[in-house]
Amino acid sequence: MENPIAICDYLKKNHVGKENAVHSKELQNVFAIHGSTLRRNISLLRQAGYPICSDINGYYYAEKQKEINDTVLRLNSLVTGISNSRTGMLYASVKEPESFTLKISIKLEK
Repeated sequence: MENPIAICDYLKKNHVGKENAVHSKELQNVFAIHGSTLRRNISLLRQAGYPICSDINGYYYAEKQKEINDTVLRLNSLVTGISNSRTGMLYASVKEPESFTLKISIKLEK
């Protein structure tokens, strides 16, 4: 999709407020796009200052400041999780592999 503004216009016309959220699958069908393309376009809209909110029920155009604040808190939580994962991976790349000693005993009987 070349025009993410079409998504914004659609949400503003049909899905204002948290109670009117639309599932991402429906947006994918309406605009004939893949989920990754939808998420990229939503991200571009947000970066440009459009109040596109989301929660477990889907995407919607903000009606209240609280909806924006809740979405920002959720996004911050996601960023923190990604940052923690990145830190863990960096730690894993410089950490010495753990070594261990294995003792095997074999008893033969006749």
